[in-house]
Amino acid sequence: MAAPRTVRILREAKAGLDERGDVLVCLSPAAENSGIQIAIESTLKSLFGDQIRASVLGVIEGYGLKDLKLTVRDQGALDYAIRARVQTAIERALKEGE
Repeated sequence: MAAPRTVRILREAKAGLDERGDVLVCLSPAAENSGIQIAIESTLKSLFGDQIRASVLGVIEGYGLKDLKLTVRDQGALDYAIRARVQTAIERALKEGE
């Protein structure tokens, strides 16, 4: 059986807006073997913090990523928007030299 594919983030990237009803996702590379570091800032963190973290981790794991820092500044975004913003930030971070 082949080893799981791991991908490294190449550069910093952002997606989304820091406005009501949206979410700003900031992604950057981290030191090797430091793992996935997620910081969540949300007015609804006490209610939905665990769900936000699970959604973010689901997208990250789908890409096979490790060793990254991700900040989520949620302003009441719906789950599908959070997932889309994380995916967009990852795609931007994986692109080389644009």
